[in-house]
Amino acid sequence: MSVMHASKRTSIEAVNVALLRDIAMVVGFALALGASAQWRVLLPNNPIPMTLQTVVVLLCGFWLRPRLAMSAICLYFALGWMTAGGFSKMPFFAAYRAGISTATLGYIVGFLPAALGVSYLIRQLGSVTLPRVLAVGALGTGVIFAFGLAWMATTVTSLEGAISFGLLPFLVPAAVKLAVVAALVIGGNLFTKCIRGE
Repeated sequence: MSVMHASKRTSIEAVNVALLRDIAMVVGFALALGASAQWRVLLPNNPIPMTLQTVVVLLCGFWLRPRLAMSAICLYFALGWMTAGGFSKMPFFAAYRAGISTATLGYIVGFLPAALGVSYLIRQLGSVTLPRVLAVGALGTGVIFAFGLAWMATTVTSLEGAISFGLLPFLVPAAVKLAVVAALVIGGNLFTKCIRGE
């Protein structure tokens, strides 16, 4: 085998490995998003459950390139709507529901622009630092809340009601989730640098 053929074969193998890694990340995040929907806390007299999905969405944005982040969220949407129709008992939305006619649909739709925005912004900013992660993560969380509140205010209740039910009770939990995300992102970044000997 010539050096040229060996080099070409090595390049093809590298591309295949990268492709398989990307597919695994997309599928993994889609499944993680579905799993995180099943851990939910129902607040008294509140139609909006508290889940861990925001954590997964933000990590998806921080750890995946925009195209892959978009693919992961879209795959989650597809799996959720397919399984919610009774084709499977695999839960992707909370309580096996697609959320189409529920108060949570706006938040679910907001996952896509949030993950895309986080992925794009953190890569535009360059080096990953704690203040940048917190700022970008807060923006991503705000996008999810904006979509969720807009949906609630136009279909379920008034704007005041949407804020009372869909925002105020979740501000402290959102801050805690953001802190967890920041710790994971910064910790993962430091770990990667140590592995690379940087």
